[in-house]
Amino acid sequence: SLDTPVREELAYVGVVYIDTLAKRFINRFRDIERFESGSGIPQIGRFGSPPQLEDLASFTLPPTDLKALPKCRPGDCDLKLSAAAMRRFRNEVDWSSPNAAHQADEVAREMILDLVRRYQADGNAALGYYDDSDDPLLVADQFRALLASGDPLPVPMPEFLAYLDDYPRGRPPGTEDFFYWTVVDFGLKPTIRVNHVSIYPLAVGLSSGVAYVIAIKQLYASHYFNTTLELRFLAHDDRPSGRRGACLMSITRSRSDGMTGFKGFFLRPIIRRRSRNAVRGYLEYAKRQVEAPAPAAP
Repeated sequence: SLDTPVREELAYVGVVYIDTLAKRFINRFRDIERFESGSGIPQIGRFGSPPQLEDLASFTLPPTDLKALPKCRPGDCDLKLSAAAMRRFRNEVDWSSPNAAHQADEVAREMILDLVRRYQADGNAALGYYDDSDDPLLVADQFRALLASGDPLPVPMPEFLAYLDDYPRGRPPGTEDFFYWTVVDFGLKPTIRVNHVSIYPLAVGLSSGVAYVIAIKQLYASHYFNTTLELRFLAHDDRPSGRRGACLMSITRSRSDGMTGFKGFFLRPIIRRRSRNAVRGYLEYAKRQVEAPAPAAP
């Protein structure tokens, strides 16, 4: 765990050795649905280019969200939503109908697709507000504050960090982007997340040995996290035996609600511990995924 400037922010760093080349990690990671499917991620899908509604065909709202949505009002909602999104669920779903869950799933799919399309056109301006509490929260401001509070990184990359903030402008040469959605269940409420991934290849021969940087920028989370940025650094690591592997370093920073005041005094240690364990678990999982034999072609 890393020190953070405000109580709402959590930060972690972890490193794992992977007994394979960095390029193999990148190739496996591009197949994000296969790479991350498993325990703790019951639903996942990658958006095509351009994103289509069919990319969300398997998405369904968690039962806890379906129970909470009919009660949502600006300033009082168990999900992170804008006031406009709450109105859509209230006006477009007949909550008394036996088909209400299907209607709600359709509205949610349309809203997620619209978010990704608008973000691809307008960047952070499309992230909008969360109106679930008394004080509306501008998501772009939360992300910029997160970037500003970061620790020194293993390699200087100001142009890449600027791109994450200014997307879609200023893409560094060679950078690859894709988008995916998940439902994550790490022990609290199942959480819907929408992510922007950028893979940034670094110049060969850097003294640090870092070959790639992967940024995972959260565009939306239905619970807990106002914003999250994970930076993964893949560095070549030659073994004395002559075998070539890679070191994967992960730096994860997030800003969450519910961690200040009297309630936060009790809640923050729980979220901090579970988030730290999730980072450790993910690094162990990624190592197993990449070192395993390549899956057979369909």
